[in-house]
Amino acid sequence: MQVMLSWFAVKDLAKARQFYGQVLGLEKQFEMEGWAEYAHAPGAASIGLSGNPAAQGSSGATVVLRVENLDQARKDLAKRGVQFDGDVEEVPGIVRLAAFRDPFGNRLQLAQVLIQS
Repeated sequence: MQVMLSWFAVKDLAKARQFYGQVLGLEKQFEMEGWAEYAHAPGAASIGLSGNPAAQGSSGATVVLRVENLDQARKDLAKRGVQFDGDVEEVPGIVRLAAFRDPFGNRLQLAQVLIQS
């Protein structure tokens, strides 16, 4: 497992893109409708921005851990007592995700990247 990104829900995605790109000087790594990722260099762990008009400010980040095989990683963690928040989600052709929390309630996700580079 490797740290892939941490992401925030943001009320105004355009304003967030301007802040992370122009104010902080980070490079856009990926963008699609409702989502953008910024990092200091290609391949580095990123900050993800999820546009959500209902976002209520500081709700904390979700740390995403990249795995090669989501189903196997989920099975291995479940054997160690991790309880997942619902079913595996998929953005077709892009990523598969499984959400869970640490013992303190902090949000994490496993991610299997489907994009072929």
